[in-house]
Amino acid sequence: PSTVSLLDPNFKNPQTWKTSLAADFKLGNGWIFSMEGIFNKDVNTAFFTNPNLVAPQALNVAGYPDNRMIYPATNTTKFINPLTTAGQASPTGNQAFNAIVLGNGKQGYYASLTLKLEKQFRNGFSGAVAYTKSQSANLFDGSGDQPLSAWQGTANVNGSNFAQLGYAGFVTPDRVIAYFSYRKEYFKHLATTISMVYEGGIQGRFSYTYSADINRDGTNFDLIYIPKDQTEIDFVPLTTNGVTYTAQQQKDLFFAYIDQDRYLRKHKGQYAERNGAQIPWRNQLDAKFMQDLFVNLGKNRNSVQFTIDVFNLGNLLNPSWGKIKTINASSILVPQNQASLVAGGTVRPTFRLATDRGNPITTTFRDNVSTASTYSIQFGIRYIFN
Repeated sequence: PSTVSLLDPNFKNPQTWKTSLAADFKLGNGWIFSMEGIFNKDVNTAFFTNPNLVAPQALNVAGYPDNRMIYPATNTTKFINPLTTAGQASPTGNQAFNAIVLGNGKQGYYASLTLKLEKQFRNGFSGAVAYTKSQSANLFDGSGDQPLSAWQGTANVNGSNFAQLGYAGFVTPDRVIAYFSYRKEYFKHLATTISMVYEGGIQGRFSYTYSADINRDGTNFDLIYIPKDQTEIDFVPLTTNGVTYTAQQQKDLFFAYIDQDRYLRKHKGQYAERNGAQIPWRNQLDAKFMQDLFVNLGKNRNSVQFTIDVFNLGNLLNPSWGKIKTINASSILVPQNQASLVAGGTVRPTFRLATDRGNPITTTFRDNVSTASTYSIQFGIRYIFN
């Protein structure tokens, strides 16, 4: 087999220490202020390594700023125990031979702080607004259905055997929730309720990676080095849609892309962080209308309730509101000569610019043109009895 999954004999099931503290404060006149802090610390977490890989060496090309670790170019030299060809005693096979060990790591945490202000009014009005700030870091994001894909699927700089603490991809760093509601009973048998809910927040995190295995560890999740100027990156000509772009034209397009990207322009001269970039803030406003018709049967109230829900009301009012953004391409650089790189050599990596729908990429995001960005309306009716 080309992949073997192994379990460290000292492996412990994942353990997390969880701490939370919350308090409510009555401010008078019906106002309530709430605070809640949560801190979770990973005691034992899953950690994956491939001990069959040889020790990598620093690229160390004179005058080139990216000095990441790289592995040998062939599978027969990359692995300590190469996969042999059937029937032969010598290691002449050319397939990868990954031996992934599931062990334990000790790093990882989650922290959040929530502040909420709410009030229940006497005349049927009520409302609240809450803000949550969250941050989380881990060694592995938890993706993958087996040890190999988990080991391969976490972005890094020096290879998957050198996993570092990075932003968790499943945590929303900033989020605001607010609601407003009004209910009025009248004519002894009717009640009308109008509610609105607002949710705003960063839509998610993502990593800027190369589109190929530049360090040759067998994974395609290598974080890019963000050059600080045009002398730190080399391009080769690109032909797409019948148009050829020279190396200089791609350099100009690439640095224009960096300048329009909030994350990249702030991290020139650095390695991109795992899940360091953020998808823009999105606002969504939902509305609900409820009409109750009720009668008392004995001691119980029986109601027929008609409802109208409008999801993403802002998009109904203005087609440019409430839209979800999607990433054009997180792998914006395509390595061209990774097989020719030699540790301590003189060959610098070369690249071509990634394409977006057949053209060189120019912007980070575009609107998600789907039902996820549009409004929808739901009608309902139900009978309520006690």
